[in-house]
Amino acid sequence: MTEPQYSESSPAEVGALEPERPAVQWPQAPSPTGDPLVDRALSLLDGVAESPVPDHGELYAGVHDGLLEALDAEPGLPAPPQSNPRPEGDS
Repeated sequence: MTEPQYSESSPAEVGALEPERPAVQWPQAPSPTGDPLVDRALSLLDGVAESPVPDHGELYAGVHDGLLEALDAEPGLPAPPQSNPRPEGDS
């Protein structure tokens, strides 16, 4: 049986094989909609660029829940108090 041949590469050579990644370009903050519930939900997106990627799922879930709350709200009624974020383990 033939053993695999491994060559030792310097870290500079290994880095040269990987293509340079382009910088992430985040969209501008959303314009106010005039609906306080929608604006509150969309305001959660303000911190997405600074938050670690593993936290993005929770952040997007909060936006989703806020938009559902806005859809379920009765038109013309005052906005309900801000709900608490999802409890841990709830998805």
